[in-house]
Amino acid sequence: MTARADRILLVLPSLERGGGERVLLQLAGSFLAAGREVHVAVLLGGGPLRSAVPDGVTLHELIDAGDAPNGLALAWKAFPKLALLIRTVKPHTVLSTMTGTNLLVVLACMRARIRTRLVLREASSLVNTKSVLKRQAMRWLYRHADGLVAVSEGVAQDLRGLGFANGRIHVIRNPVDAERLWQLAAVGLPSEVRDKAPYVVSIGRLTEAKDFPTLLRAYATSALRGSHRLIIVGEGEQRMNLENLMRDLGLTDRVVFTGAMDNPYRVLADASLHVLSSRWEGYPNVLLEALALGVPVVSTDCPHGPREILGGGRYGRLVPVGDAAALSHAMDGEMARPSFGFEAIVAAHSPGTVASNYLALLDGVSVSGRD
Repeated sequence: MTARADRILLVLPSLERGGGERVLLQLAGSFLAAGREVHVAVLLGGGPLRSAVPDGVTLHELIDAGDAPNGLALAWKAFPKLALLIRTVKPHTVLSTMTGTNLLVVLACMRARIRTRLVLREASSLVNTKSVLKRQAMRWLYRHADGLVAVSEGVAQDLRGLGFANGRIHVIRNPVDAERLWQLAAVGLPSEVRDKAPYVVSIGRLTEAKDFPTLLRAYATSALRGSHRLIIVGEGEQRMNLENLMRDLGLTDRVVFTGAMDNPYRVLADASLHVLSSRWEGYPNVLLEALALGVPVVSTDCPHGPREILGGGRYGRLVPVGDAAALSHAMDGEMARPSFGFEAIVAAHSPGTVASNYLALLDGVSVSGRD
Protein backbone atom coordinates (compact mmCIF):
# COMPACT_ATOMS: atom_id res chain seq x y z
CA MET A 1 0.00 0.00 0.00
CA THR A 2 1.26 3.49 -0.83
CA ALA A 3 0.23 6.91 0.46
CA ARG A 4 1.29 10.28 -0.91
CA ALA A 5 3.73 12.03 1.40
CA ASP A 6 2.07 15.45 1.58
CA ARG A 7 4.12 16.48 4.62
CA ILE A 8 7.84 15.75 4.45
CA LEU A 9 10.50 16.27 7.12
CA LEU A 10 14.14 16.43 6.00
CA VAL A 11 16.77 16.04 8.74
CA LEU A 12 20.34 17.36 8.44
CA PRO A 13 23.19 17.58 10.94
CA SER A 14 23.74 21.30 10.17
CA LEU A 15 23.74 23.89 7.42
CA GLU A 16 27.49 23.87 6.87
CA ARG A 17 29.02 23.75 3.38
CA GLY A 18 28.62 20.02 2.74
CA GLY A 19 27.54 18.19 -0.38
CA GLY A 20 24.81 16.29 1.46
CA GLU A 21 23.40 19.48 2.93
CA ARG A 22 23.30 21.15 -0.50
CA VAL A 23 21.58 18.14 -2.07
CA LEU A 24 18.82 17.97 0.54
CA LEU A 25 18.16 21.70 0.35
CA GLN A 26 17.88 21.37 -3.43
CA LEU A 27 15.46 18.49 -2.95
CA ALA A 28 13.48 20.57 -0.44
CA GLY A 29 12.88 23.17 -3.14
CA SER A 30 11.83 20.51 -5.65
CA PHE A 31 9.45 18.88 -3.16
CA LEU A 32 7.92 22.28 -2.40
CA ALA A 33 7.44 22.93 -6.13
CA ALA A 34 5.67 19.57 -6.37
CA GLY A 35 3.04 20.79 -3.91
CA ARG A 36 4.35 19.13 -0.76
CA GLU A 37 4.60 20.70 2.69
CA VAL A 38 8.29 20.64 3.53
CA HIS A 39 10.03 20.95 6.89
CA VAL A 40 13.81 20.97 7.36
CA ALA A 41 15.26 20.12 10.78
CA VAL A 42 18.94 20.75 11.51
CA LEU A 43 20.53 19.42 14.68
CA LEU A 44 22.80 22.48 14.99
CA GLY A 45 21.43 25.86 13.99
CA GLY A 46 23.09 28.60 11.96
CA GLY A 47 25.63 27.88 9.24
CA PRO A 48 26.49 29.42 5.86
CA LEU A 49 23.78 27.47 4.01
CA ARG A 50 20.99 28.91 6.16
CA SER A 51 20.31 31.48 3.46
CA ALA A 52 19.95 28.64 0.92
CA VAL A 53 16.87 27.21 2.64
CA PRO A 54 14.12 27.69 0.02
CA ASP A 55 11.34 30.19 0.73
CA GLY A 56 8.25 28.32 1.83
CA VAL A 57 10.20 25.62 3.69
CA THR A 58 9.74 25.57 7.47
CA LEU A 59 13.15 25.49 9.17
CA HIS A 60 13.58 23.96 12.63
CA GLU A 61 16.95 24.57 14.34
CA LEU A 62 17.08 22.17 17.26
CA ILE A 63 20.20 23.43 19.03
CA ASP A 64 21.32 27.04 19.04
CA ALA A 65 24.60 27.61 17.22
CA GLY A 66 25.96 29.46 20.24
CA ASP A 67 25.98 26.24 22.26
CA ALA A 68 28.24 24.64 19.63
CA PRO A 69 28.27 21.03 20.86
CA ASN A 70 29.38 18.35 18.44
CA GLY A 71 29.55 14.61 18.02
CA LEU A 72 27.79 12.60 20.71
CA ALA A 73 27.17 15.73 22.83
CA LEU A 74 25.17 17.28 19.98
CA ALA A 75 23.25 14.04 19.39
CA TRP A 76 22.45 13.68 23.10
CA LYS A 77 21.15 17.24 23.33
CA ALA A 78 19.21 17.17 20.03
CA PHE A 79 17.60 13.76 20.48
CA PRO A 80 14.61 14.69 22.70
CA LYS A 81 13.98 17.84 20.63
CA LEU A 82 13.97 15.82 17.41
CA ALA A 83 11.57 13.22 18.83
CA LEU A 84 9.25 16.00 20.01
CA LEU A 85 9.41 17.69 16.60
CA ILE A 86 8.45 14.46 14.84
CA ARG A 87 5.50 14.00 17.22
CA THR A 88 4.43 17.63 16.66
CA VAL A 89 4.85 17.91 12.87
CA LYS A 90 3.53 14.38 12.23
CA PRO A 91 5.29 14.03 8.86
CA HIS A 92 4.08 11.43 6.42
CA THR A 93 7.72 10.73 5.56
CA VAL A 94 11.05 11.52 7.19
CA LEU A 95 14.17 11.67 5.01
CA SER A 96 17.58 12.06 6.63
CA THR A 97 21.18 12.00 5.47
CA MET A 98 24.66 11.34 6.90
CA THR A 99 25.30 8.19 8.93
CA GLY A 100 25.35 9.72 12.42
CA THR A 101 22.18 11.73 11.77
CA ASN A 102 20.48 8.68 10.25
CA LEU A 103 21.10 6.64 13.39
CA LEU A 104 19.75 9.44 15.58
CA VAL A 105 16.65 9.84 13.39
CA VAL A 106 15.79 6.14 13.65
CA LEU A 107 15.94 6.36 17.45
CA ALA A 108 13.90 9.60 17.46
CA CYS A 109 11.19 8.02 15.29
CA MET A 110 11.05 5.05 17.63
CA ARG A 111 10.68 7.36 20.61
CA ALA A 112 8.08 9.57 18.88
CA ARG A 113 5.85 6.50 18.42
CA ILE A 114 3.91 7.83 15.46
CA ARG A 115 3.28 6.17 12.14
CA THR A 116 5.64 7.69 9.56
CA ARG A 117 7.57 6.40 6.59
CA LEU A 118 11.35 6.57 7.15
CA VAL A 119 13.95 6.83 4.37
CA LEU A 120 17.68 7.05 5.10
CA ARG A 121 20.14 8.46 2.56
CA GLU A 122 23.65 6.98 2.81
CA ALA A 123 26.18 9.16 1.03
CA SER A 124 29.61 7.85 1.98
CA SER A 125 31.77 4.79 1.54
CA LEU A 126 31.98 2.51 4.56
CA VAL A 127 35.71 3.27 4.50
CA ASN A 128 34.60 6.44 6.28
CA THR A 129 32.90 4.39 9.02
CA LYS A 130 35.86 2.88 10.83
CA SER A 131 34.09 2.24 14.13
CA VAL A 132 32.96 -1.38 14.53
CA LEU A 133 30.32 -0.17 16.99
CA LYS A 134 28.95 2.33 14.47
CA ARG A 135 28.74 -0.33 11.75
CA GLN A 136 26.88 -2.62 14.14
CA ALA A 137 24.51 0.25 14.97
CA MET A 138 23.86 0.67 11.24
CA ARG A 139 23.04 -3.05 10.92
CA TRP A 140 20.57 -2.87 13.79
CA LEU A 141 18.95 0.53 13.31
CA TYR A 142 18.88 0.84 9.52
CA ARG A 143 16.61 -2.22 9.37
CA HIS A 144 13.86 -0.04 10.89
CA ALA A 145 13.86 2.20 7.79
CA ASP A 146 11.30 1.71 5.03
CA GLY A 147 13.91 2.48 2.38
CA LEU A 148 17.63 3.08 2.06
CA VAL A 149 18.97 5.47 -0.57
CA ALA A 150 22.51 4.85 -1.80
CA VAL A 151 24.02 7.70 -3.82
CA SER A 152 26.11 5.29 -5.92
CA GLU A 153 26.33 1.62 -6.84
CA GLY A 154 29.42 1.39 -4.65
CA VAL A 155 27.58 2.69 -1.58
CA ALA A 156 24.75 0.27 -2.38
CA GLN A 157 27.27 -2.57 -2.37
CA ASP A 158 28.51 -1.40 1.04
CA LEU A 159 24.95 -1.56 2.37
CA ARG A 160 24.52 -5.05 0.95
CA GLY A 161 27.68 -5.97 2.82
CA LEU A 162 25.94 -4.97 6.05
CA GLY A 163 23.24 -7.53 5.29
CA PHE A 164 20.51 -5.42 3.66
CA ALA A 165 18.61 -6.94 0.76
CA ASN A 166 18.56 -5.44 -2.73
CA GLY A 167 14.85 -4.69 -2.49
CA ARG A 168 15.43 -2.24 0.37
CA ILE A 169 18.24 -0.33 -1.34
CA HIS A 170 17.52 2.29 -4.00
CA VAL A 171 20.34 3.95 -5.94
CA ILE A 172 19.44 7.59 -6.54
CA ARG A 173 22.37 9.68 -7.64
CA ASN A 174 22.85 13.32 -6.75
CA PRO A 175 21.31 16.09 -8.84
CA VAL A 176 23.23 18.84 -10.61
CA ASP A 177 21.48 22.03 -11.74
CA ALA A 178 23.67 23.48 -14.48
CA GLU A 179 21.52 26.59 -14.91
CA ARG A 180 21.77 27.41 -11.21
CA LEU A 181 25.53 26.82 -11.21
CA TRP A 182 26.01 29.27 -14.08
CA GLN A 183 23.97 31.85 -12.17
CA LEU A 184 26.17 31.36 -9.10
CA ALA A 185 29.27 31.61 -11.30
CA ALA A 186 28.21 35.00 -12.67
CA VAL A 187 30.03 36.92 -9.93
CA GLY A 188 33.45 38.49 -9.73
CA LEU A 189 36.44 36.38 -8.80
CA PRO A 190 37.36 36.64 -5.12
CA SER A 191 40.49 38.60 -4.31
CA GLU A 192 42.45 35.47 -3.36
CA VAL A 193 42.19 34.18 -6.92
CA ARG A 194 42.09 37.38 -8.94
CA ASP A 195 45.11 37.68 -11.26
CA LYS A 196 46.08 34.04 -10.58
CA ALA A 197 44.87 32.63 -13.93
CA PRO A 198 45.50 30.25 -15.55
CA TYR A 199 45.01 27.79 -12.73
CA VAL A 200 44.04 24.26 -11.75
CA VAL A 201 41.53 23.96 -8.90
CA SER A 202 40.58 21.40 -6.27
CA ILE A 203 37.60 21.94 -3.98
CA GLY A 204 37.01 20.01 -0.76
CA ARG A 205 37.50 19.90 2.97
CA LEU A 206 41.13 19.71 4.06
CA THR A 207 40.77 16.27 5.61
CA GLU A 208 42.36 12.84 5.35
CA ALA A 209 39.64 11.67 2.94
CA LYS A 210 40.52 14.29 0.29
CA ASP A 211 44.26 13.41 0.30
CA PHE A 212 45.60 16.82 -0.70
CA PRO A 213 49.20 15.74 0.07
CA THR A 214 49.08 13.48 -3.00
CA LEU A 215 47.70 16.36 -5.07
CA LEU A 216 50.51 18.68 -3.93
CA ARG A 217 53.15 16.08 -4.77
CA ALA A 218 51.55 15.43 -8.15
CA TYR A 219 51.41 19.11 -8.98
CA ALA A 220 55.05 19.57 -7.93
CA THR A 221 56.19 17.16 -10.68
CA SER A 222 53.58 18.15 -13.27
CA ALA A 223 54.31 20.29 -16.32
CA LEU A 224 51.41 22.42 -15.06
CA ARG A 225 53.61 23.71 -12.26
CA GLY A 226 55.26 26.04 -14.75
CA SER A 227 52.12 27.16 -16.58
CA HIS A 228 49.24 27.04 -14.06
CA ARG A 229 48.87 27.84 -10.39
CA LEU A 230 47.08 25.40 -8.10
CA ILE A 231 44.08 26.80 -6.20
CA ILE A 232 42.79 24.74 -3.25
CA VAL A 233 39.35 25.80 -1.97
CA GLY A 234 38.38 24.45 1.43
CA GLU A 235 39.15 24.45 5.13
CA GLY A 236 39.91 21.72 7.63
CA GLU A 237 42.18 20.23 10.25
CA GLN A 238 44.98 19.43 7.81
CA ARG A 239 45.55 22.98 6.60
CA MET A 240 48.72 23.61 8.62
CA ASN A 241 50.29 20.31 7.53
CA LEU A 242 49.41 21.04 3.91
CA GLU A 243 50.93 24.51 4.05
CA ASN A 244 54.10 23.01 5.54
CA LEU A 245 54.23 20.45 2.71
CA MET A 246 53.68 23.21 0.17
CA ARG A 247 56.74 25.02 1.53
CA ASP A 248 58.81 21.82 1.60
CA LEU A 249 57.98 21.23 -2.07
CA GLY A 250 58.96 24.78 -3.00
CA LEU A 251 55.45 25.68 -4.09
CA THR A 252 54.82 28.77 -1.99
CA ASP A 253 54.49 31.06 -5.00
CA ARG A 254 52.47 28.53 -7.03
CA VAL A 255 49.76 27.26 -4.63
CA VAL A 256 46.93 29.31 -3.09
CA PHE A 257 44.81 28.11 -0.16
CA THR A 258 41.63 30.22 -0.23
CA GLY A 259 39.84 28.71 2.75
CA ALA A 260 36.17 27.74 2.51
CA MET A 261 33.87 29.69 0.19
CA ASP A 262 30.10 30.00 0.33
CA ASN A 263 30.11 30.31 -3.48
CA PRO A 264 33.13 28.68 -5.15
CA TYR A 265 31.51 28.41 -8.58
CA ARG A 266 33.17 31.35 -10.33
CA VAL A 267 36.52 29.95 -9.21
CA LEU A 268 35.50 26.54 -10.53
CA ALA A 269 34.10 27.87 -13.82
CA ASP A 270 37.30 29.80 -14.63
CA ALA A 271 39.59 26.84 -13.91
CA SER A 272 41.45 25.03 -16.67
CA LEU A 273 41.08 21.72 -14.81
CA HIS A 274 39.52 20.33 -11.63
CA VAL A 275 41.37 17.57 -9.75
CA LEU A 276 39.85 15.24 -7.15
CA SER A 277 42.52 13.36 -5.17
CA SER A 278 40.25 11.65 -2.62
CA ARG A 279 40.93 8.35 -0.88
CA TRP A 280 37.20 7.70 -0.53
CA GLU A 281 33.91 9.38 -1.43
CA GLY A 282 30.23 8.54 -1.74
CA TYR A 283 29.33 10.33 -4.97
CA PRO A 284 31.41 13.52 -5.28
CA ASN A 285 29.17 16.41 -6.32
CA VAL A 286 32.14 18.54 -7.25
CA LEU A 287 32.91 16.32 -10.26
CA LEU A 288 29.34 16.77 -11.51
CA GLU A 289 29.53 20.52 -10.90
CA ALA A 290 32.81 20.84 -12.79
CA LEU A 291 31.41 18.92 -15.77
CA ALA A 292 28.23 21.03 -15.70
CA LEU A 293 30.42 24.14 -15.98
CA GLY A 294 32.42 22.62 -18.82
CA VAL A 295 35.60 22.14 -16.78
CA PRO A 296 37.70 19.01 -17.55
CA VAL A 297 38.37 16.73 -14.57
CA VAL A 298 40.87 14.22 -13.29
CA SER A 299 40.03 11.99 -10.34
CA THR A 300 41.33 9.14 -8.26
CA ASP A 301 39.45 5.89 -8.82
CA CYS A 302 38.40 5.86 -5.19
CA PRO A 303 35.44 4.16 -3.55
CA HIS A 304 32.86 5.33 -4.50
CA GLY A 305 31.46 7.47 -7.32
CA PRO A 306 34.17 8.81 -9.63
CA ARG A 307 34.19 5.73 -11.88
CA GLU A 308 30.38 5.85 -12.17
CA ILE A 309 30.29 9.60 -12.87
CA LEU A 310 33.11 9.52 -15.42
CA GLY A 311 31.91 6.46 -17.31
CA GLY A 312 34.93 4.40 -16.37
CA GLY A 313 37.28 7.15 -17.59
CA ARG A 314 35.43 8.21 -20.73
CA TYR A 315 34.58 11.67 -19.39
CA GLY A 316 37.74 12.29 -17.37
CA ARG A 317 40.92 10.44 -16.44
CA LEU A 318 40.96 8.07 -13.47
CA VAL A 319 44.10 7.16 -11.51
CA PRO A 320 44.90 4.87 -8.56
CA VAL A 321 44.41 6.29 -5.07
CA GLY A 322 47.55 7.81 -3.52
CA ASP A 323 49.66 7.58 -6.69
CA ALA A 324 51.18 11.03 -7.14
CA ALA A 325 53.10 10.07 -10.31
CA ALA A 326 49.97 8.73 -12.02
CA LEU A 327 47.98 11.77 -10.95
CA SER A 328 50.65 14.11 -12.31
CA HIS A 329 50.68 12.27 -15.64
CA ALA A 330 46.86 12.34 -15.86
CA MET A 331 46.73 16.07 -15.11
CA ASP A 332 49.17 16.78 -17.95
CA GLY A 333 47.33 14.42 -20.27
CA GLU A 334 43.87 15.85 -19.58
CA MET A 335 45.14 19.37 -20.11
CA ALA A 336 46.69 18.40 -23.45
CA ARG A 337 43.72 16.29 -24.65
CA PRO A 338 40.56 17.14 -22.68
CA SER A 339 37.71 14.65 -22.48
CA PHE A 340 34.35 15.66 -23.94
CA GLY A 341 30.68 14.67 -24.00
CA PHE A 342 29.88 16.08 -20.56
CA GLU A 343 26.32 16.97 -21.61
CA ALA A 344 25.17 13.36 -21.35
CA ILE A 345 26.39 13.10 -17.77
CA VAL A 346 24.78 16.38 -16.74
CA ALA A 347 21.46 15.42 -18.36
CA ALA A 348 21.43 12.10 -16.49
CA HIS A 349 21.59 13.99 -13.18
CA SER A 350 18.84 16.55 -13.84
CA PRO A 351 17.18 17.86 -10.65
CA GLY A 352 13.72 17.03 -11.96
CA THR A 353 14.54 13.38 -12.56
CA VAL A 354 16.28 12.97 -9.20
CA ALA A 355 13.48 14.70 -7.27
CA SER A 356 10.87 12.52 -8.98
CA ASN A 357 12.72 9.38 -7.94
CA TYR A 358 12.94 10.59 -4.34
CA LEU A 359 9.23 11.50 -4.27
CA ALA A 360 8.31 8.08 -5.61
CA LEU A 361 10.27 6.47 -2.79
CA LEU A 362 8.92 8.86 -0.16
CA ASP A 363 5.40 8.03 -1.38
CA GLY A 364 6.17 4.33 -1.02
CA VAL A 365 6.60 3.54 -4.71
CA SER A 366 9.63 1.43 -5.73
CA VAL A 367 12.17 3.13 -7.98
CA SER A 368 13.54 -0.24 -9.13
CA GLY A 369 16.80 0.06 -7.24
CA ARG A 370 18.32 2.80 -9.38
CA ASP A 371 17.78 6.27 -10.77
